[in-house]
Amino acid sequence: MDKIKIINQTIEEWFAKNKDIDKVLAKDLMPDFIKNGVFEKDHRKGLPIRNVLRELDRNDQLGQIPAVHPERKAKNTNWYFVRN
Repeated sequence: MDKIKIINQTIEEWFAKNKDIDKVLAKDLMPDFIKNGVFEKDHRKGLPIRNVLRELDRNDQLGQIPAVHPERKAKNTNWYFVRN
């Protein structure tokens, strides 16, 4: 199974368990991504998932992760996942 599929599945599972939350910082799902084998460990508070999202963004492929919601600032982008 490829990384994007596992990321999407992990996001869906997280929202299924947390029914009262509609928006979450991408870095807050790092423990779940590690548990599901997407990443080996967390580095710099969510850098691995941010790097994946940045790469998808650069290649105009953010649509591969339907739940992603970038909030673009002047210098940085805050990455969130939102309930579909």
